[in-house]
Amino acid sequence: MRITTRISIAFLLLLQLSVETPCCAAPGPEDKPIAELIDQTRRSVAAIGSSDRNGDTSGVGSGFFVSPGNFLVTNLHVIGEGRPFTITLPDGKTLEPEEIVGVDRDADLVAIKVRGKPPAGLILGDSSMVRTGQHVLTVGNPLGLNNSVSRGVIAEKRELEGRPMIQVAMPIEPGNSGSPLVDQQGRVVGVIAIKSASSLGFAVPSNTLKRLLENKRPMKISRWLRIGSLDSRMWKIATSGGSWRQRAGRLIASGTGAGFGGRMVCLSTLPETAEAFELSVDVKLEDESGAAGLVFHGDSPDKHYGFYPTNGALRLTRFLGPTLFEWTVLQTVPSDAYHPGEWNNIKVRIEGSRIICSVNGDEVVDLEDKSLGTGKAGLCKFRSPTAEFRRFKIGPEIPPVNLDKAERENVRKLASQLDPRSPPQLEIIDKLANFGSPVIRELKAHSTELEKKAFRIKHLAERVHQRIIERKLGELLKGGEDDFDLVHAALLVSSIDNPELEADPYLELLQRFSLELKDRLDGVTEPGKRLQGLVDYFTTELGFRGSRMEYYNRANSYLNEVIDDREGLPISLSILFIELGRKAGIKVEGIGVPRHFIVRHQPEKGKAALIDVFDNCKRINLKDASRLSGVSLSPDSLVPSSRRGILERLLRNLVNVSTMERDVQSLLRYLDILLLIRKDAAHERWQRAVLRARTGQPAAAAKDLDWLIEHHPEGIDMNSVESLRRTLQNQGF
Repeated sequence: MRITTRISIAFLLLLQLSVETPCCAAPGPEDKPIAELIDQTRRSVAAIGSSDRNGDTSGVGSGFFVSPGNFLVTNLHVIGEGRPFTITLPDGKTLEPEEIVGVDRDADLVAIKVRGKPPAGLILGDSSMVRTGQHVLTVGNPLGLNNSVSRGVIAEKRELEGRPMIQVAMPIEPGNSGSPLVDQQGRVVGVIAIKSASSLGFAVPSNTLKRLLENKRPMKISRWLRIGSLDSRMWKIATSGGSWRQRAGRLIASGTGAGFGGRMVCLSTLPETAEAFELSVDVKLEDESGAAGLVFHGDSPDKHYGFYPTNGALRLTRFLGPTLFEWTVLQTVPSDAYHPGEWNNIKVRIEGSRIICSVNGDEVVDLEDKSLGTGKAGLCKFRSPTAEFRRFKIGPEIPPVNLDKAERENVRKLASQLDPRSPPQLEIIDKLANFGSPVIRELKAHSTELEKKAFRIKHLAERVHQRIIERKLGELLKGGEDDFDLVHAALLVSSIDNPELEADPYLELLQRFSLELKDRLDGVTEPGKRLQGLVDYFTTELGFRGSRMEYYNRANSYLNEVIDDREGLPISLSILFIELGRKAGIKVEGIGVPRHFIVRHQPEKGKAALIDVFDNCKRINLKDASRLSGVSLSPDSLVPSSRRGILERLLRNLVNVSTMERDVQSLLRYLDILLLIRKDAAHERWQRAVLRARTGQPAAAAKDLDWLIEHHPEGIDMNSVESLRRTLQNQGF
């Protein structure tokens, strides 16, 4: 369990010196026997399993039930904002969360209502009455060891960073976070929150928890668990069992559904048309023992057609009910066009009662069937293997996503001209880029067939993809510093590492958000109220928040994943906030300060407002901004950032993360794009020159060095530049 504190070492030492030894006073008349006290506490304590951004288990903490209400209480950092979590009782029984009753971010507390009947809760005591030397105990899950008891004393009542806390002298380990601090009468006087040193920790006072429970703000768990949740505006899960998640533009179906054959069905909100129409999706199976693909003409979860790969072949089926006896296999067709274990595009065309099915552009099924009429279309999965979906589309006619036969042959001919001893020629990259994004799939397919050239072809695909992104960005940025779509540009930056990302669905989603916001603000004219409407919609309705637990995760700089997960960095969240404000006619501008990024609302009349979008769109003043940036700021230093400047800053975040991770290839890609945006970025050009020289690209490194020598920018060690250039000259470059 992640346990953090910002207390200085000197302060910790001071605190340790102040710890009093346990007093030897006899038990009071109301004190409970220790065995009874432990038993009572244990029955109310639960183990809470937390998840990281990808849904993988990241640790175990503690929580406990309180009475009245029988709410589960723990630290906010134990469950993490917006993340799935598990609740396990001492007897092994698990409980499902129903709603978040209330959150106190400053105090690091959260109260949760569970489904079903919880165990009896503990009584909250009055933390103002605790005294130094008083005996206390806690029951929790230190280091994952369930139901562990720790005893100690109250060392002192203190303030940490302006918050009241109870200092305790008792053994506390990671996993104790969220466990109750109980007095000798069995009353909760605090919530364990911080381990600072050996036998030294801190608890949030119970009176702080009381205030949270007295001012409850319930939120359904479906609204809390934003990470990976499907957009209800676009999808409706039609069957129980299994799990549907959304990640980086993909829908992921895992587990086993409750229907026949482990069937899972998720229907699109997009309607089928009465006339001829098509639907298409890319699908990838974990292994061929499963099945996954398209459903259509569905008037219930149990009545629909299905077209999907299974066991290496393509199958068209008809379901007229929930059982095996109402399932008909219309055709099962093997196809060389289908590639097991890879992304495959499957497509269905409906012309009245005629059904035409294809895989990767090759038609495999053409038949008549009048059993079902129009209905809903969507996705399906059978049995246990995980399936991934992307690029689901429905419409009168869907353009092909693959190259035709002649184009595939041309691509392979160009790829065959590669010299395995040198990087790809720029001429070939440019010709391949003219085919557009479908060329990536063909190059990767070819790489599996040619083992000796596989590495170079994969590298070529990445370079071609990058070149396509560079072209799109270059075209987008022709307008200057501010005359371009910032969100579109940021999505293009996100696609550098994600060739499968398509910007249009996210642009369309933001357009829907802006229309919803306009409707909410209709008739509101006062600038302050319009701004508050934007803040409420952004934070409460959409659920965007700062990523505190995984700040340095690259996903926080990928705008598509920020939209999917509803969390990000100050810069990425501000981009979305500014864009929504702009579309709603609310002027907000981004301001880059050292170590942070904020926004400012400047109405035509009235006082400007500074907002920290990362901190739940909190209103801040100049003093707050100075504290966040670590330097003293003046009003004159709050200069609005241009759109190009904001895009640069987003890229520099990715440069910094890849530098920390020592990911040279990613770093080179980011530097290429950054230098496309800002050609005079001398430090980054020198950085790229060094990396190019170290990764077998001496000619490209020489070009960067020549630019630096010609322009002689300030802040660059020209002696080092000239030395490296002489070395390359001696090598013939």
